[in-house]
Order: sequence, then C-alpha cells, then structure tokens
Amino acid sequence: MNRPLGLESFTTQSRLQHALTVAGAVVVFWIGYFGGVWAVYGDPSVVALETNITEQRVGGVAGSIAVWTYLSLAFVRGYGGPVLNTLAYPLVIVTVAPFPARWVLFGPDIGGLVDRFVGLFVFEPLVTTVVVAVPGLGACLIVLTVWASVLEDEHRHQWQREHLSEAFYDEFVDQPDD
Repeated sequence: MNRPLGLESFTTQSRLQHALTVAGAVVVFWIGYFGGVWAVYGDPSVVALETNITEQRVGGVAGSIAVWTYLSLAFVRGYGGPVLNTLAYPLVIVTVAPFPARWVLFGPDIGGLVDRFVGLFVFEPLVTTVVVAVPGLGACLIVLTVWASVLEDEHRHQWQREHLSEAFYDEFVDQPDD
C-alpha cells in the first residue's frame, strides 16, 4: 500500500532530520504552552486540573502559534513535509501534547478527564481544539504568505523542484509556461 502523496516528506532531508523536526515542534509547543500560561497567570500549575479549561485554552493558543510558526519556518527550509507541516503535525501536537506534559509535571487528573471527555456529546474538547488551532493556523498562513510574496518565481520553482518529490510536484504544482 502506497503512502498518500500529501503525507510525503520533503526529499532533501533524512529520516533523522524529519524526526528531529517533529520532536522540535513538540518541544516548541510545550515552551509556548507553559510560557503562555506563566505569562498570563504567573503560575503554570493553573493548568494542572482538567477542569481549568480557560487556562488550558490560553496555553493552547500560545503553544499553537509557536508550533505552527516553527513548522512554517521548517517548511520554508524544506524540513518536514508540505501537508504534514501545515496541517497534520501541528493539529495533532496541539490536540495531544498538552496531556502528557501536564501529567508528567502535575500528575494525571483522572476525575477531571472523565468529566471532560465522557458523555453522550463530547462538545467541549472539539470547541477547545478549534479555539486553539485557529490562531496557529493563522500564524502559519501569515508566515507562508510573507515567504511566498518575497520569493521570486524562479526561486519558487527551484525550491519546489528541490524539496518536493517528483510525484507530488507533478500532481499538485502548476507547471510554469515556458
């Protein structure tokens, strides 16, 4: 079974570089998450309880902006993958990474977790995901738009040819009219 073209990584990197890019993204998210909470509340332990949703959203927004900006800059440098950096990795990191970090630092809050995620309709976690993802996606769009606007067509085509796989390039990139 072949991997979908959208999930391919850039061709100019090794597997180790790819893994380090993703690991770096997780660390950047945690720095943004706890740094944002500390900057607003003065104490990162306010996110220890699963019921402290507002505080978690504040950290999530800060972490989201940090990780999407980091992965956008990695995209520009040709690390990660075209779809992976702009959507898949940051969305998974923003959704999942806060839990293990809080549990390692403050211990798991099983009761709060059950209250938050168990029930017929799990609406709040979806709202939180959207609330924290939108600012980060906006940061990604800003970084990539600025980069694309200052890049000359010749350099853009060279970057595409250098970093995108041949199959991805042929399928998704408009060929220049020569």
